[in-house]
Amino acid sequence: MALLTVLDHPHVFRSVQKRPGTGTTVTLFRHLIETLSTEYYDKIAADVWTMSPPCQPYTRIGLKQGSQDGRAKSFLHLLEVLGEMEHKPKYILLENVKGFEESDSRDMLAEKLKECNYAFQEFLLTPLQLGIPNSRMRYYMLAKLRPLKFASSPTDTIINYIPLSDKMSEAFVDFRLTTANIEKELADKIASSIEPVSNYLVKVDNLDQFLVPDKVLSKNGHVFDIIKPNSRRSCCFTKGYYHYAQGTGSILQMNEKADTSSTFEQAIEARDSKDTKKQLSLLHSLKLRYFTPREVANLMGFPSHFEFPSTSSVKQQYRTLGNSINVRLVAELMKYLLKE
Repeated sequence: MALLTVLDHPHVFRSVQKRPGTGTTVTLFRHLIETLSTEYYDKIAADVWTMSPPCQPYTRIGLKQGSQDGRAKSFLHLLEVLGEMEHKPKYILLENVKGFEESDSRDMLAEKLKECNYAFQEFLLTPLQLGIPNSRMRYYMLAKLRPLKFASSPTDTIINYIPLSDKMSEAFVDFRLTTANIEKELADKIASSIEPVSNYLVKVDNLDQFLVPDKVLSKNGHVFDIIKPNSRRSCCFTKGYYHYAQGTGSILQMNEKADTSSTFEQAIEARDSKDTKKQLSLLHSLKLRYFTPREVANLMGFPSHFEFPSTSSVKQQYRTLGNSINVRLVAELMKYLLKE
């Protein structure tokens, strides 16, 4: 079976070929995707396509220009190629941010799949459903080239569970966001099904490297999503983590006994009274630090033997993880995709 992975960057894709008796061959290509012809993709003849197109055209904080955004060009080229190929992939998995489902790019993808005789199912899923304390809601689409069939008939709607999965067959309920009056017993059951963050932490030898700098603490500390080791949820980590303060991922408070809210209230009062020394002293008492790349990788489902190249910087590691997927969740989707 041959696998073609189109990465988040429009210049890179990977081909993995596994042939009986020959082992596995991995080839990393660095090409401008839209410059490669239909014949080029036909020659690879991949059985499986996995795609994660650039998400900027679809993010909630972006301009949401969809297919009009230049960064969607490579994805649109692949749709054109798919329609022209003689050896179409049998299986397709696409991942993107929540919001892709409302874009014209999604509509173009669905139309092309119908035109090319694919059956498909759409999902909105989060690692919380696997008990992982990380909120990373993502859009996924699985497609199979007919006459191949899904093990469960596709719906015409986006679903938030994986049919027949041992771990994700139930619809996800976020009791924090619903307006319904959920009983405390149900809310507690949902919360307790998610592991504490402490299960994903590692011993940090060089802790100073990951402490939040004083300049960031005093200026942007109030916008952090601060959690403790006993928390059962963390925010989605993005490629801007460790560089930008807001909306890029959670900050860990190592002093579990300290009251976060009251400490920040006192720190703000000290700041307003121009007492910077007291402000920093209060914030230091919380012992705030960034999650290490290894801890982020743990929350993203990467196995314990996963390692970054020794030449990669901490910033590069965070950027790579922020652009990545939750491995365990996608594994569940792949199992379902290949199930007949």
